[in-house]
Amino acid sequence: MGLDIGSVLLLAIIQGLTEFLPVSSSGHLVIAQAVMGARTPGSGSVIFETAVHAGTLGAVVYHYRERVARLASAAGRLISGGLRSRGSDASELRYIGLFALGSVPAAAVGLFLHDRIIATFDAPAVAAGCLVATGIYLLFSKGRGGTRELGWRTALLIGAAQAVAILPGCSRSGWTITTALLCGVGFAEAAEFSFVLSIPAVAGALALELAGSAEPLTRGEAGMLAVGAAAAFASGLLALRLLIRILRSGCLHRFAWYLFPVGGAGVLWFLLAG
Repeated sequence: MGLDIGSVLLLAIIQGLTEFLPVSSSGHLVIAQAVMGARTPGSGSVIFETAVHAGTLGAVVYHYRERVARLASAAGRLISGGLRSRGSDASELRYIGLFALGSVPAAAVGLFLHDRIIATFDAPAVAAGCLVATGIYLLFSKGRGGTRELGWRTALLIGAAQAVAILPGCSRSGWTITTALLCGVGFAEAAEFSFVLSIPAVAGALALELAGSAEPLTRGEAGMLAVGAAAAFASGLLALRLLIRILRSGCLHRFAWYLFPVGGAGVLWFLLAG
């Protein structure tokens, strides 16, 4: 992987802190690795990024464990009981349907554009430019949101935003939550749907990267990935709880003023550096 334990811990903490805040963990990882000289083009770096994403995935599952458990139980009863289970689990099964619909765009992009997406992770200038684009989109969240119920059209739009956010530098939480707020969904439901929707997307990316890994990991590399995942879990859980408090205050758009200088400086740096 080209990383020592210190770099693993630093990058994992960056991943955890930036995964849920609307500043793009993948963009920060790509830029940080390029600046540190720790990134080498190819699958090894992507496997590391997928591993730390697994750590933040664990943070989502833990934070929303009651909701996830209810959805899993309803799905299990549907599978075992067929149509008879629909009456008592109608609300949860509708939510599962919304998740399934919202997962389609990212799944399609991941399957059909996989190689092109991977190539962007070796282009830090692209990641920096996408940070600027994320900042612009966040500005639209100011004063938005409401009490509208999450519906099929909104779920598909949020899913499309999640597909865009596969690109490094496009914050998944920023794009999906802003989209939900623009559709009139309240902040609490927007955050929950956005983060729980990430579970199949991240799990699918993890499976794809592990299946497509060109070389097996050594025991030492596997150990470092485990340490990185644990550090990403802890810092990610902290960031997730912080973002929920920020959403309550209606200040999501203010992250744009961080993204503009960081992304703009990154674009200039990497373009001038060739």
